Amino acid sequence: MSSTPRTAPASPSSATEPRADHARSLTRRMLAGEGAVELTAYRAGETLSSAVHGVSRSGQLVVADIPNLFHSLGAFHTAGDIEVRADILKDSADHALGLRLASLHLLGTLRWCRHTEEVDALGLQGPLADLVHDLGQRVRVGVVSTDRILLHDSSGVTAHGPAIVAEAATANSSTDALNDAVLSTAGETLAAVADAVLDGGLPGWAERLDVPNPADFTAGPAHCVDVDHRHVTLARFGADQGWVVQVPLPSPHHASPEQDGTAAWRHLLASLPAVRITAPTH
Repeated sequence: MSSTPRTAPASPSSATEPRADHARSLTRRMLAGEGAVELTAYRAGETLSSAVHGVSRSGQLVVADIPNLFHSLGAFHTAGDIEVRADILKDSADHALGLRLASLHLLGTLRWCRHTEEVDALGLQGPLADLVHDLGQRVRVGVVSTDRILLHDSSGVTAHGPAIVAEAATANSSTDALNDAVLSTAGETLAAVADAVLDGGLPGWAERLDVPNPADFTAGPAHCVDVDHRHVTLARFGADQGWVVQVPLPSPHHASPEQDGTAAWRHLLASLPAVRITAPTH
């Protein structure tokens, strides 16, 4: 996903905070397991793309892999520490769109756990814990240590220190219900939400999105690309132009912090004027 800056509906000072908030949220979620990881032992020229990743309760970036005949030997299966580059790629929530939402990149050191006790001490959670529970000692579990993590998204590049990994260890309530609610919303309605932000009728921010080659790409007027507990991010298309549009979720007086965000999404849709299907001309 590439973009060029656009004059956002909000002033630059008021847009900075929600952009930074979303970048931090996206980084935490990707570290915690969203997206696909690829590890490269760059000094040996070998790549491992079959691993599962996440963050342990102890606040460490963990990868797990099941060795097989295709990569049971080589740089990734030695007893010593391995200098690696880790790349985590996350696509848009609407997979039919076929757009890359963001990528994380870091240089660090991979150390495989040598004993079951080391694995137990990590406090694995989520898919990592399930994998180890189901397959036991067939799974190799390793910890990746790093000093710097770079997020690449539509806003550019955001650098994070190692503390972001510990932040990602704190489990948030699921956004699956909100994700389903936004994905099931008609494209014309999503377009109306995006247009309200582009026109200044709703708070939020927007950036120009390069539209892929029309010969290789077919898209409706708007698509969901990401959701978290505080924002919905959309891709809005019109003619040969496109935008990434982020809209903060409102806080209905009847909604509690523990709710999944669907009430806030319904509240936002109810506040819209009549749905417009016309393409924006900004």
